[in-house]
Amino acid sequence: MKYSKEKLDELISKEKTLGIYVFDEEQRIFTSNVDISLVIKKIEKDLYKAVSYFFDGYEFWVKDRITLFFKGSEDEARQKAIDSWNKEPEIFMGYPIIYTNLTCELYD
Repeated sequence: MKYSKEKLDELISKEKTLGIYVFDEEQRIFTSNVDISLVIKKIEKDLYKAVSYFFDGYEFWVKDRITLFFKGSEDEARQKAIDSWNKEPEIFMGYPIIYTNLTCELYD
């Protein structure tokens, strides 16, 4: 590791100003408690599409060029959407950022 845990925590806090990010030395990852709420919409029976997400209360719409579909019952689709968030994690200083406070809602 190039930097100490304390230095990595300091560096990420300057870059990421929403939520708390902590470096886990054992797992070699950052974790964050930022509230993330994913929003999916039912397209047809057992098929749901990502439409937006809330990141610490700020809403972001999923761009048209990014199409995320989740198959299964509503509960299965919600869990698949949550699992997909950290599948290809954002990287900071060579270490993945794993978000731990994820929920999923159904779009009305």
